[in-house]
Amino acid sequence: MLIYTSGSCWKKNLPQVETCGPDSMEKIMKNLFLKVAHVAFLIIALGIVAFSQTPETAESVAKNYFAAMKAGDWAKCASLMNSEALISMKRTFGSIVKADKSGEASKALFGLKSPAEFDQLSEAAVFEKLMSFITDAVPDLKSALAASTSAVLGQVNESPELAHIVYRTQVKLGGAEVTQVELISLKKSGSNWRALLTADMEELFQKFAEGLSAPGEDKNEPPSPAPAPKTRKP
Repeated sequence: MLIYTSGSCWKKNLPQVETCGPDSMEKIMKNLFLKVAHVAFLIIALGIVAFSQTPETAESVAKNYFAAMKAGDWAKCASLMNSEALISMKRTFGSIVKADKSGEASKALFGLKSPAEFDQLSEAAVFEKLMSFITDAVPDLKSALAASTSAVLGQVNESPELAHIVYRTQVKLGGAEVTQVELISLKKSGSNWRALLTADMEELFQKFAEGLSAPGEDKNEPPSPAPAPKTRKP
């Protein structure tokens, strides 16, 4: 039982009975408020962490991939790509670099001092350097990507590990506008969805590789590696 007085807290001889003045009551209320505020903060913080750890979806990864392509952020694109596609791409261009006795391909494409340094590049770095070279060499492609907008139209799950995203791409350059409906496939890598090469990207790399290897083609060279996993045309 609390008994209020104009002075400080005092105790009676009765068990568990004390009195508190206004100053002490204010301190109690402040301490109570701080504890409640601390608990509320923890609840909010835990909610934010739980939200940020929400598993990514194939659609969310595809949207991030489109945004990175538009921005020309090739490092980000590589981080969202399936590792099998990146590994196969490195093998393909590794064969070209090693077959080029002049060493010009390794210097021009990847900024290397010698072809021997190519193996030290990560698969993601190969993709990043290659796309930077292509878009710098073809400014129209860089402009088209920067002017593009992509909207997801739907998703088809072929299996729990493979999903196909149908999307519409619009490109406006000057007075011209181009609209295409395309498909990108994403494959599970552990618990994460990662993009396969689109058919257009696969064709771009294939023609580029053929153009590099054609002039100095050596019939004694081993056959090219199997193509990277890619998106099938709808």
